[in-house]
Amino acid sequence: MERAYWQQTPMGDFVVAYVESERSAADVLGSFAQQTSDLDRFFAATIKAVHGIDITEPPDGPPPETFGEWVDPVVTQRGRGMAFCAPLIPGQEAHGAAWTKGTFGEEGMTTSRRALGQNVEVVTLSDTPQGPIAGVYLEGMDPYESNRTFAASTEPFDVAFKQERSTLFPPFVDFSQPVQGVTEIFDSLALPKRA
Repeated sequence: MERAYWQQTPMGDFVVAYVESERSAADVLGSFAQQTSDLDRFFAATIKAVHGIDITEPPDGPPPETFGEWVDPVVTQRGRGMAFCAPLIPGQEAHGAAWTKGTFGEEGMTTSRRALGQNVEVVTLSDTPQGPIAGVYLEGMDPYESNRTFAASTEPFDVAFKQERSTLFPPFVDFSQPVQGVTEIFDSLALPKRA
């Protein structure tokens, strides 16, 4: 599955892609260099024209690393998605990874996310020339509404979650406010419906 989102921010526009594969992130990124079909070549050329990134060349740094993944085991159907990114405070990567891995395994995470109508939450770190960037993917009945509800939540787990996040991100990234400016631009699960 692949989904992509356009995020408008004061720092500029971003495209946040969420990809699920049986292969590693490094393998998936490396496969773009092979370009075996017309569609592969078109995709690579379009990415280069729009973003200025040549995906046929090996990435400069390490592949993205998943820090935390929470999936509700009782939900068997896919929901709608939403993804966004935010810069981490440099030097907070190890602390953020440890906190996220521990927190995503807590019962409070399951209780919180079920109350929000979510069934998936994934946090990934990308090392960029501008510094570390966290990508967040939410999935559920209505992840945009879940994000608004979470921002306003006064539930103890959610409040503690937001407080910890405030130590990992610069002050202008405020998780007590809904993430604005995110628009879905691609969903591979919607393609069979259009065919």
